[in-house]
Amino acid sequence: MKTIERWFIKLIVIHFMFLLIIQVFLHSSRYFQDLQKITIYEGVNKMNETPIVETWSHLIDDYNEGR
Repeated sequence: MKTIERWFIKLIVIHFMFLLIIQVFLHSSRYFQDLQKITIYEGVNKMNETPIVETWSHLIDDYNEGR
């Protein structure tokens, strides 16, 4: 059991190191600016959510009128 725990700890540390290396690479290179332009172009940065409650209340009203 301890060997599995050691493997998991090593895996977590390696994963965290890769995460930091990739983040430093993206922020220091010009790819980060390109990625920001893509998110602005596709509209992902303004994640507007539509109210779901209206949809459910509309369905319930239609169901109740059908009775």
